[in-house]
Amino acid sequence: MVASKRISVVGHSSSQDKKRAKRRIQEIEKEAAIRTLNGNGQSPNLPPLPKEDDGKGLGTLFSHPYGALPFGNIFLASSDAVRHNGLGDIRPLNDEQVLSVMQFLDAEALARTAETSRFLYVAAHHDELWRDVTLRKYGSNGFDFKASWKDTYSLTQLKTDKNEIEFISHKPIAMKGIYSDTFFRSWLCRSFALQESWLAVENVCTEKSDELTLDKFLTDYEEKNIPLIVKGATSSWPASKKWNKSYLTKETQGVTFRATSGAAPLPAKFNMKSYADYCDSATEEAPLYLFDRTFSQTCPKLLSDFAGSLKSSCPFFDDDAAHGHDLFSLLGNGKRPDHRWIIIGPKRSGSSFHIDPNATHAWNAPIKGSKRWIFYPPGVSPPGVYPSPSGDDVIMPISLGEWYLSHWNDHVKQRKNPVKSKRPLECTVHPGDILFVPHGWWHCVLNLDDGMSIALTQNYVSASNLPDVLRFLK
Repeated sequence: MVASKRISVVGHSSSQDKKRAKRRIQEIEKEAAIRTLNGNGQSPNLPPLPKEDDGKGLGTLFSHPYGALPFGNIFLASSDAVRHNGLGDIRPLNDEQVLSVMQFLDAEALARTAETSRFLYVAAHHDELWRDVTLRKYGSNGFDFKASWKDTYSLTQLKTDKNEIEFISHKPIAMKGIYSDTFFRSWLCRSFALQESWLAVENVCTEKSDELTLDKFLTDYEEKNIPLIVKGATSSWPASKKWNKSYLTKETQGVTFRATSGAAPLPAKFNMKSYADYCDSATEEAPLYLFDRTFSQTCPKLLSDFAGSLKSSCPFFDDDAAHGHDLFSLLGNGKRPDHRWIIIGPKRSGSSFHIDPNATHAWNAPIKGSKRWIFYPPGVSPPGVYPSPSGDDVIMPISLGEWYLSHWNDHVKQRKNPVKSKRPLECTVHPGDILFVPHGWWHCVLNLDDGMSIALTQNYVSASNLPDVLRFLK
């Protein structure tokens, strides 16, 4: 900005000179933005969006609530005046940096910032900013989610202060002239419509539960380390018939659960009813995901809803089976790693690409809601996933939405890999079925249905993967 002041006092006072000086100031501002991250609203580090896949274009659930458009639209506009005038002296910062600065603001400062200009109104309503201030202030105590994170914070604040002011839900105002890849892409990653072709491939092996013997499972799938869907294996479980919002709320009274997200700074505590309400209304790029390992102790009734049935319907997953299904149990309950979880999340939540810990196998049973799985064989990293040589650290997209939007075309190419053993596997697993997840496979999971998706999963060590487990633990 020093250079700008120098230009303003040099030269003649003619209007032409003033115009030249103004243009030069704008050029300096543009150059400063380019030096930071190659643009203001433009984000060159973001991968391109996928090409039309189903011939229908890239559909979305709803338009951007604050009117933001991709940066490329600026070339059809007369100017970027809304941003230029709305940011004042901080306009050399690009939009990612503006949001980074705003992460240091508390709720009151965010609300006041939103009143200063049209551009900052949009920036200060970036939903992740309100999520973060809510979690920092109320995440450890619990709260009731209300439509959006800003509404959630406001309502929780009123209740905490015992303020009798009438709560009025925030209604976004769409602003014209906002061109920002940063704002638009974050919204797109949480509002994209699932394309039919993303769900079309089904190439994971399947077996009917009443036809699958223990020997066949061990010989053809577990020992060969091949994913398998067992159809109808859980349809008779009491959990499959009883578990819904009202039942889980009743059976978990007095119990709080921890929900996390790779994009959130802190976990949040929910009771089951509050989390179910969150699942009904949350639309986020990386939703908070309930992944609880202690439910069998805190809510033993839930364990009884499936443990006995598992032994009869899936003898190959029986903890006490003679073939040595659960060897970690030999360590004792106080020393064995966590191994059993209840998993709950809203539509579009799930797990980004990962390999299950300790070289363990796993089974996963969706109780409510279907799940989309993508597998990559051991030693083959999925597109956009870059593990360190040791495997301890992984660089990947922060959300499933970003991976689907950014790397789907590369994934489709991988389906035609000339080496068949390196091709991915894909499937949709429905309630009533159970999925065998062999050790060492990269996999991601996307919840497809509205409302609360519920699943059970358990990791285990058996004779087939014991050598790899021992090598991993050395």
